[in-house]
Amino acid sequence: MKLCTWNVRGCNSPLKLSEVASFLGSAQLDVMGILETRIRQSKATKIANATFPYCQVICNYPYHNNGRIWILWRPTTMSVRTIEVNSQFIHCHITHYSSCTEFTVTFLYASNDPLVRQGLWSSLNGLSSYVEERISTTPPCLYDILDFNACLLNCALDDIQSSGCAFTWSNKQEGVARVWCKLDHALANYQWLSKLSSSSAHFLPAGVSDHLPVPRFSFLNCWLSDPSFHVVVQKAWDVPIHGSIMFCFFGKLKNVREALTAMHRRKFSSITQKTSEAKLRLENCQKNLQIYPTSRA
Repeated sequence: MKLCTWNVRGCNSPLKLSEVASFLGSAQLDVMGILETRIRQSKATKIANATFPYCQVICNYPYHNNGRIWILWRPTTMSVRTIEVNSQFIHCHITHYSSCTEFTVTFLYASNDPLVRQGLWSSLNGLSSYVEERISTTPPCLYDILDFNACLLNCALDDIQSSGCAFTWSNKQEGVARVWCKLDHALANYQWLSKLSSSSAHFLPAGVSDHLPVPRFSFLNCWLSDPSFHVVVQKAWDVPIHGSIMFCFFGKLKNVREALTAMHRRKFSSITQKTSEAKLRLENCQKNLQIYPTSRA
């Protein structure tokens, strides 16, 4: 059984939606919490059905208009029932069919406003802090940390065993101005750990691939960078075709399509591989920044 949460920082782009759907499948997740989707409620059902056709979805739109939290799960492996929902979290009961295990999970995305977060601490009545969770030249607000600590102590929640990236957020500044924080936690109480003692969380690098699988034929902007592009199009268009005006028009379009497809195979066929290599380089850079947080390289 695999659970995951991901702060996508906006998911209106088809590229990001494609990457999220790809990760959901490749990681073989049973439940996935998507945070900060920024998808309007009027578009939510259409996007969910098109992008995640094999999943069921719960959102918190009645409490926040931009759908800050989405929960997706595979109904063939488990059932999910909401217990409490508000603008900052969705607390739900999950039943895993194959293991006959029942448990509760809270998918949480806290507000940036300290006053709004006060309501969150009152509702949850506990989370837990983490030692050495911030690298910055400016100290964090101790008042906010005390609220966070007090909330968790009352509910006896603690971080489960984790691996991967130690820090989950950065302000993306350069050198000593860069701030690293661990803002994302996977937490459990004693009852959870007594049933699922091997639970662990793995924090991945934040990068998202900008690659979208190419349909059968689609115009690619990268073709314009090739010096022979206009010559290829003009040559294909100038091939004589006899017949009605409409027949000639569609015939020329077909010739251009075939010529561009052939050019793509000759010069751009490795674009998918290059995209994967670029994504791997991005992830390696992000992992290195976890080790050397103030590096400019």
